[in-house]
Amino acid sequence: MAAGLRLEEISVLVVEDDAFTRNLIVSILRGLCVRSITEAEGAGPALEKLSEQPVDVILSDIQMAQVNGIEFLRHLRSGTRPAGVVPPRAQPSQTPFIFLTAHASAKLVEMARAAGVSAFLTKPIRPALLRDRLVQIAATLRQADPIGGLERQDQPGRVDLPA
Repeated sequence: MAAGLRLEEISVLVVEDDAFTRNLIVSILRGLCVRSITEAEGAGPALEKLSEQPVDVILSDIQMAQVNGIEFLRHLRSGTRPAGVVPPRAQPSQTPFIFLTAHASAKLVEMARAAGVSAFLTKPIRPALLRDRLVQIAATLRQADPIGGLERQDQPGRVDLPA
């Protein structure tokens, strides 16, 4: 089995509708040596960006305007898109998905797990815990092949991490 990627080698999409919090998350990621970071202010823009450039990991808030994080995750997993998002359909994605949220009730956690979330981290964000989750996910990713981009080890899809 090939070694996983280092944090410097992964690409992360940060989906957060609050600009201050989004900038904070990006700063933390840069401090963890993540070099490839894409930002989106909501689910629609995130889905559009993902249609242009796949990423290795998605970090998303749950409570966002228009389309909340759980609906965003459902659209991502099913390959559907909210009205007005281009393209209207895409291939279903099993990209590892971490919720960063201040809301972690048992019901919400259950809904997110049913939608296919990989992990939860509560706000305020603790850089060490975020690093640990990203390292766990990066360990499941392989080096890019020179033609086809990143490939997953063994079984593509969901990465089950402790909450």
